Amino acid sequence: MAGKMAANGLKTLLRGLCLRGELLFYSLPSPHALTAARRPGQTTVEYLLLLAVVAGMAAMMAVLFHKRILGGLFTIVGMVIGAGQPK
Repeated sequence: MAGKMAANGLKTLLRGLCLRGELLFYSLPSPHALTAARRPGQTTVEYLLLLAVVAGMAAMMAVLFHKRILGGLFTIVGMVIGAGQPK
């Protein structure tokens, strides 16, 4: 009889510890909440990196195709000035 009472007491003690541990676990901030606190800085860096890549590609295209770009620009200007009619 004393053994059963001790076992029941131990079960009650372990159940209480498990419930307290579960309460502690659920009261901790979630990993998602921790990453959400760092997101604004991370997002800013991602946008700056994307901007650097796009600006670098635009600069490379301008260097590689500057003659064609200027030719197209002057063609459009010539059509506007001449109303689209070559003389």
